[in-house]
Amino acid sequence: MEFVLLIVALALAGCLAGVRLGLQARQQSTRLAELNDSLESRISERTQELRLALEASDEQAKAVAAASQAKSDFLAGMSHELRTPLNAVIGFAELMRMNEQAEPLTRRQSQAVEQILGSGQQLLSLIEEVLDLARIEAGKLSMSVERVDPQLVVRQVCDNLRPTAEAAGVTLRAPAPTAGLGVVADRTRLRQVLSNLLSNAIKYNREGGDVLLEVRQTAEGVALSVHDTGVGIPEDRMAELFQPFNRLGRETSDVAGTGIGLAVSRRLAEAMNGRLECASVAGEGSTFTLHLPLARQVSTPITASSIPTGTLPAATMLYVEDNPSNIALMRHVIAALGPIQLHVAENGHEGLSLARDLRPDVILLDINLPGLSGFELKARLDADPLTRGIPVLALSASAMPQDVKRGRDAGFRDYLTKPLDIPALAAALNRALGSAEDLRSKVAA
Repeated sequence: MEFVLLIVALALAGCLAGVRLGLQARQQSTRLAELNDSLESRISERTQELRLALEASDEQAKAVAAASQAKSDFLAGMSHELRTPLNAVIGFAELMRMNEQAEPLTRRQSQAVEQILGSGQQLLSLIEEVLDLARIEAGKLSMSVERVDPQLVVRQVCDNLRPTAEAAGVTLRAPAPTAGLGVVADRTRLRQVLSNLLSNAIKYNREGGDVLLEVRQTAEGVALSVHDTGVGIPEDRMAELFQPFNRLGRETSDVAGTGIGLAVSRRLAEAMNGRLECASVAGEGSTFTLHLPLARQVSTPITASSIPTGTLPAATMLYVEDNPSNIALMRHVIAALGPIQLHVAENGHEGLSLARDLRPDVILLDINLPGLSGFELKARLDADPLTRGIPVLALSASAMPQDVKRGRDAGFRDYLTKPLDIPALAAALNRALGSAEDLRSKVAA
């Protein structure tokens, strides 16, 4: 009997243990199900959060892109609107200076003309610097990096700024020629940086001061240094030196400036895989050093040829322009350049009609014309057998890189920008008239 009871007790214990294990398993299963549901809920919530974050990021990216495009459109429009009146201001001032022998100016009038030219050029430089800064920040700055002879660029910059230094009573000392040095840089941008550094060294110098340029090879490349004996920069303001629009307290001084040049110069140096540094002592002067990579081989120096500005050959020219000031300026310019018979049309349709009737030797037209744009007019001229072979030049205040590229793609013989560069116009007309004469000779043969 005791054995039977023992067996029964063991069986009951086994049953209870099984029930207990079953209950525990059920509890664990329920808990796992709850955890799984919780995990799935959290994953769903996190997925939704990530989806919303991605959508917000996408919207933000679109907003940034739209803002960048709006900024580019604004700058392009600002450039065009400012260049148009500057074309008349600088152009007429240059004409007055060119015609001094035929129509002498008084001393005060000559000084006024120089002031007009200087202020116009300063405003034009400001436009270019603002546009450069915007292009750099947007990552749209075009660079043509190649092997460049820094000695040649330095000599060109020194020759250009020597009259400014002499007028300011500052001695400008160029470096002694050094053979074999070459840098990897954009030639135009290198000239821009050096011009900015040199002009600052002259502007912020003292009368009787010195500006010295030094070109030397270093362990990491080539260093171009500009030393001056000017006012220097206080140590506590050195950190603000390359900030855009910051003139370090000289806003009220008599020295003209905007505070953009150094910011643009440093960014240009970095875009050429270099760097721009400054060391300065207040009251003693400053040294700005541009470091650039060393080129393995120096390209053969190319001597800059002078732009032909002599008398143009006798020819017939059609000018299509709607701005009265620009038309008046062009009449004076052409009269000064040579025996060219100038005809003017004030809109695209009138220009097309005159081109068919006159068959001029060359056509110069604005891009932003009322009724028929310059590009549309160019296309119609090319489509007409009567006008197809006439060289067509563009002269426009639309001077952004994409505008120039579009003009070249459209087939303009030259794309000139406002304000008008008279020597560049003369050179372009010489080229166009030369090609027109060659074409006529071939047809006659």
